Amino acid sequence: MRLVSIGNCSPGMVVGKPIYTDRGIVLIAAGVSLTDGMINRLKRRNISVLYVRDKFTDDLEIEDGIPIELRAEANIRIKETFDALLKGNTRDGKKIRHFNIERLQNVLDSLIKEVQRSKNVSKLLTDVYVHDDYTYTHCTNVTIYSLAMAMELKLSRGEINIIGMGAMLHDIGKILIPKDILNKPGRLTPEEFDVIKTHTEFGWEILRNEPSVYTLSANCAYQHHEKLDGTGYPRGLKGNEISTYARHLSIADVFDALTSNRVYRKAMLPHEAMEILYAGTYTQFDPFYLKAFQKAVATYPVGVTVTLSTGETAVVTEYLYSVPDRPTVRVIKDSTGNELENPYELALSKELSITITDCDAIL
Repeated sequence: MRLVSIGNCSPGMVVGKPIYTDRGIVLIAAGVSLTDGMINRLKRRNISVLYVRDKFTDDLEIEDGIPIELRAEANIRIKETFDALLKGNTRDGKKIRHFNIERLQNVLDSLIKEVQRSKNVSKLLTDVYVHDDYTYTHCTNVTIYSLAMAMELKLSRGEINIIGMGAMLHDIGKILIPKDILNKPGRLTPEEFDVIKTHTEFGWEILRNEPSVYTLSANCAYQHHEKLDGTGYPRGLKGNEISTYARHLSIADVFDALTSNRVYRKAMLPHEAMEILYAGTYTQFDPFYLKAFQKAVATYPVGVTVTLSTGETAVVTEYLYSVPDRPTVRVIKDSTGNELENPYELALSKELSITITDCDAIL
């Protein structure tokens, strides 16, 4: 099977992997033939990609990611925690009551086991979801990316737990941001952006008073928008003034934000998001953690449809972490768009004169 953009789907295409709601409910099952009505409904629900089975890639299997039930439970538990803390805090920082972290910790423990089980994070995020609430799905994704980086860095179990809990709760301060500003579909005014910035301070104030949350995890909520050159917020910290956990998490946070569909912009492709991250090396992002992220996350995961510099269309069949921009591909169409009778494998790591110029769709 392969991943294609919704714009390139047509009636009769066979769904390769189920499409789920963010609570794990199947929206469209695998094996279903698409109709115009289905495609239009998916577009209305902001689904931009899906897996399909066809003659070119019928032998290409995409490994299952994190169990659907676990992804859904993570979203639910994060929402429950945010709701509990919203009821327990006020905008003036007054603490009304604490929350029980046990269920959130149980989900984190399960996510850690799943990330440890997988060889790379591209296998963990292979399911297509309808993201009904960006904030909670974003926190789950940032947690998975952060845990994958932690495994790459061979952090201790205690350190993994700190970064994991910090990732799950890094945006908790947004519960105190007015909804009309937080969910505004257009560009924010300077005054509105100043309000958005306060979510880091609110998050710190909420979490530092929670006895069940590590101070270092709370610090992730406080510092995840700081930048190495001091241009971040809320304090304009520089370099090593920013905690290692916040420097770690900020990369996962920005990458997921850039590669997620929002009301006001379409998602970037992963290689485009990586280019932005690399452009910010030494000024915004720590190169040590950026390197770990690059090793943990596939820029062109297996099953993705790409365009080559020759004009041909191909599907990624093998991703090489040693040369992330040069996977092995299967060429399925010639430069004029005609289907090949005999598709063939091409190792871009050896064919150095050929490059990837475009990518049809990535989760």
